[in-house]
Amino acid sequence: MPEGNTEPDALTTLRVGLLAPVHTLDPHGGRDFVSATILEQIFETPFAPAETIDQPARPVLFAEPLRPEAGGEDGRVISAPVREGLRFSDGTPLTAELLAEILSGAGRLAEQTAIEARKGRVVFRLDRPAERFDLTLTHQYCQVALKRGAETLGTGAYRVAADSTPERIRLEPNPHYPSPPRIREILFVAYPPDADGRPQALLDAIDSGEVHFSNVLSREDLAQVRGVRKWLEPGSGTAILYFNTERPGLSDSRVRRALAFAIDRAEVARISYHNPMAFSATGLLPPMMGTWRDGIAHDPKRALALLSQAAEARPGRLSMLLIFGPRPYLPHPRAVADYIVERLATLDVEVSVHQAESMERYFQEAVRGDYDMVLSGWVADTTDPVDFLDAILSPDSIPSPGRRIVFDGNLARWSNPAAGESLGRFRQQPSEENKARLLELMHEEMPLLPLMYGPTIYVYSPRLQSFRPSPLGIPRFAEMSLAESP
Repeated sequence: MPEGNTEPDALTTLRVGLLAPVHTLDPHGGRDFVSATILEQIFETPFAPAETIDQPARPVLFAEPLRPEAGGEDGRVISAPVREGLRFSDGTPLTAELLAEILSGAGRLAEQTAIEARKGRVVFRLDRPAERFDLTLTHQYCQVALKRGAETLGTGAYRVAADSTPERIRLEPNPHYPSPPRIREILFVAYPPDADGRPQALLDAIDSGEVHFSNVLSREDLAQVRGVRKWLEPGSGTAILYFNTERPGLSDSRVRRALAFAIDRAEVARISYHNPMAFSATGLLPPMMGTWRDGIAHDPKRALALLSQAAEARPGRLSMLLIFGPRPYLPHPRAVADYIVERLATLDVEVSVHQAESMERYFQEAVRGDYDMVLSGWVADTTDPVDFLDAILSPDSIPSPGRRIVFDGNLARWSNPAAGESLGRFRQQPSEENKARLLELMHEEMPLLPLMYGPTIYVYSPRLQSFRPSPLGIPRFAEMSLAESP
C-alpha cells in the first residue's frame, strides 16, 4: 500500500461473491457482467450514467458538460475541457491530447465521430446529429485505458494487484486517485454453481459472512440467505430468443412468428420466478426504459396456421445455441431451453440444443453465425433506449470477425433496410412516436422474441455502508465504506 493511506480502516477488505471466474480484464474485450463489475472499479468513462433516463449524464473525466463549438454545423461539433489533476495508476497525467488519442482507438466511437484535442479540450466532430452524445460516452467501450507494456492502466479508484488470478481478483487503491477510497482492498472470488446449476457455494459464503456483497444471484435465491440486506428493483436486461434470419429455415417472417406464438412467455417466466407475471416480457425494452406491448400472446392455433401458409419454408429441424451459464435475465437457461424444445415439438419442429462451455466459446460461435436460434439476452450498457435498440436491431450490430459481440447484439442477424431507416430516425429524434414505429416493424418481422425481464438484485452485508444502487446494476465501491461491525 502507498504511504499516506494508513487510516484505521486501511486493512478492511470487501469480499465480493461471483458465480464464475473472470474472463478478461481488457476493458475493450469480450466481457460479461462479472468482468464489467470489476472493470467499473478500475476504468472510467468520460461521463457516468444518470440515475434515471431523463437526466443528463454526469461528467467524470471532463470538467463540465459538452458544449457546441462556435461555427459547428447543426450542433455536430461539440467539446469539453478535461478535468485537471487526473492520473492513471502509474502517475501518467490524463491530458486532452492523451484522452483524444485513447478515445479515437475505441472502434465503435470512432465510427461515429472524429476526435481531436485543442487548447485543453477534447473536440468531437459527429457524423450525424446526436442529442444525447453524453450518454454514448458512458458506454463501456469508452472506458479510458492506457497500455504500458503488459499492463492496462485506468484512472479509477482501484488497480489490479499482481497476485490476482481469474478465480480470485484482488484490487488495491490507485495511489494517484484524487480521493483515496475508504475500502482499501476488494477481493472478487468465484463460487461456481453445483452440478444442478444451483449457486449453493455462494449462498453458503454469504450466509456465513465470508462474502459481503453479490449482484449475481436470482430473485429465487434471496430466501436462502439471512443476516444481509437485500435490494431488488426493475432490471436493465431482457432474455431473448433470437431467430437467425439468414438461415433458410427462418428467413420467412411467417415461420418466425409461428415459432413465437407457440411459446408461452408467462410459462417461461414461471420456470424462473414464483410471480411470473411480474417478469414475463411484453416487449423488448427492459422495465427501466419504459413499457411497450408487442401484442404477442401464446396462440398454438395461430402458430399452426402460419406454418401452413409457409409450408414451403417450414423447417423440420433447428439448432439452438444456449448462453454459457446463468445470467441476470436468465437464471435457469437450460430449463428454459428445454421448455422451448418441448413447445416447438408441438409444431413438428425438432430442436437440438448446444450450450457453449464458456463465455469465450459462446462469443466465437455467435460471431460465426452457425446456428438457427440463440437463447440469450441483453443487458443495457447505458440508460438510453436508443443504445439498447441499436445494439440489438441495427444491421451494423451483426457480430462478425473483427467485431466484438459484447457491443454487437444483433444475434438475429437481421438486416432490414426499413428497420435501419427507422432506427436512424429514432436515433436523431428519440421520440415515443419514432420508438413505436421501430418496435412495430420488429413485431411484424419477428427477428426475435423477448421472453422475460431480469431484476437488478443486490445482496450485501450490514457492514457495507453508504451503499447506493446503480441504474445498470454495477455499483462503484469507491463511494462506500466497510464498518468493523454491523
